[in-house]
Amino acid sequence: MAESKKIYTNQAYFAQFENDAANTPAGFKGLGYYRRTSLEDVINNFIVAYIGEDKALAKVPRYEVDFWAQRGLQEFSYDILHSEKSVEIELNDALTFPLPQDYVNITSLSTVDANGKKHTLLPQRKSNNPIAILQASDFTFLYDVNGELQQAAESTTTDRFQTNRDIAGAAQNNYDEPYDEDYLNSAKRYGSNPEDMNTSGTYFIDYDDGLIYFDGSFGSKDSNLIVLDYISDGLAENGDLSKVFIPKLAEDALYAYILYNLSKVRPASTQLVPLYKKEASAKMRNTKIRLTNYSSKNLAQVLRGKAKWIKH
Repeated sequence: MAESKKIYTNQAYFAQFENDAANTPAGFKGLGYYRRTSLEDVINNFIVAYIGEDKALAKVPRYEVDFWAQRGLQEFSYDILHSEKSVEIELNDALTFPLPQDYVNITSLSTVDANGKKHTLLPQRKSNNPIAILQASDFTFLYDVNGELQQAAESTTTDRFQTNRDIAGAAQNNYDEPYDEDYLNSAKRYGSNPEDMNTSGTYFIDYDDGLIYFDGSFGSKDSNLIVLDYISDGLAENGDLSKVFIPKLAEDALYAYILYNLSKVRPASTQLVPLYKKEASAKMRNTKIRLTNYSSKNLAQVLRGKAKWIKH
């Protein structure tokens, strides 16, 4: 069953934090354990509360409850829980970053400065990692013994994207150089695309290879500490549902989601499906409000900057 009361004394709860090995409980559930419950507990609680004679559902096999509980957690992770994770690595010489195993979608990609602050990187929309087909000297395609096209390990497009270069320095040189009639761009100012006016560097994601490629400007930096913030579906540990957790503030909404989806495929519950759908929608909306961390103080802090005059 879900934890409905404290299972540790205060001394046992804080023992690991205080490096008190003698009083640290075996299998300690971690600081903040009480705010969440496992998906296995949710499934057991649902079966006890909703399935049986004179209950909402007369008979439902457990595997169906398991399926809709996991499906519900996936949807909640995308839309309600915003199950975000962060990974930090030092960028290698190949200027690539592997996607985590439970990666679903990206939230942001950042570099970290000496003060520990993150600076968001922008994606490069004008480059990618295409399949590079090998060609002979006469530009005909090369085939293997099975008649399939041969492919290069890396495309020239990616290689050029990752070639070391100093974007900011090149732009400054064009602006500062004295006039030269043979050099059309010298000592002239041209309009630029704001999307490309970024000296922090750019990246693109190759989902087929599961890699993030960074441009060549990262090869000349002293430190390339990268943080990837991404969305997970919350089911990375679904081999053991006791290790898959959901906040208690979303528990009731998940029950309503499971009930609605189990009822809509059962003729005996057809009349109640609209009610269950409405209830599930209302509880999911309430859960979004519960889990929203906005406060009037945080909002006021952001809005203070809106009073500044910006000259154009």
